[in-house]
Amino acid sequence: MNETLQVPIGEQEHLKEFFKQLNENGQRQEAAEFSTLITQLSNMEQQYSAVLSELQAVRGQLDRIQDKGIKSTLLKGVTAIQEKVTQAREQLTHIKADFSQSVKKALSNVKQQGISALNKAVDFMGIKTALADMRESLQSSISRTQKSIDRINAIGSELHALNEHSRNLGRALTGREAKELTARNEDKGVLAAVAKPLKKSKSMLENMEKGVTRAIQSVDRLEQTAAKGREQKPSIREGLKAAKEQERPKRTPSPQKKQEASL
Repeated sequence: MNETLQVPIGEQEHLKEFFKQLNENGQRQEAAEFSTLITQLSNMEQQYSAVLSELQAVRGQLDRIQDKGIKSTLLKGVTAIQEKVTQAREQLTHIKADFSQSVKKALSNVKQQGISALNKAVDFMGIKTALADMRESLQSSISRTQKSIDRINAIGSELHALNEHSRNLGRALTGREAKELTARNEDKGVLAAVAKPLKKSKSMLENMEKGVTRAIQSVDRLEQTAAKGREQKPSIREGLKAAKEQERPKRTPSPQKKQEASL
């Protein structure tokens, strides 16, 4: 594994140096945006681990279900969610690695081209598309999780109705009056225990989706600021060319040219 990936992104030395360069050169707004972006990426890693932990708890609750058909159906749904969440976490790993390498490249450019290269740092990040892809994975995970919750509730309602009808059938066979069917309490029973961590997972995934959207907005603002910086600061080559034009003495026409012009 790349050594950089083993160090939390917020603690990597070249990132600290990058922030220092930004702050020392009056680019505090950009530094704040980068800091916010790194915090968001760091929080996402912890959130993915928490969601996968909740999904593992769901699998544990499924072991309590006696009906093999119901257990198998629900297990397939949970497995699909786990795969989507794992895919999104892998996307995050690549995003963090690309971000880290881009900052390294930006610092290298500063050493070669001067501090004006800081305005081009965002050009090398290339994470906005990856963040959008990760958001799609999260949205898919949210949708799958809701479908699993709905399926659990549907199964629970059918089983509850079946039990109610069975009790009324027993009363009818013994000559007793049937009782009015009661609504299922979704907070009680084995299926409720399965649904609870799923609901928590969905809420966490929704918060993560919002976090990714905020990260994309941070990148947008950084891109806009970098574009303004490039517009305001002419390139070194253009500056040298302009300086040479100013220093070049104006040529006076030769006597022959003057004579020709008078004719």
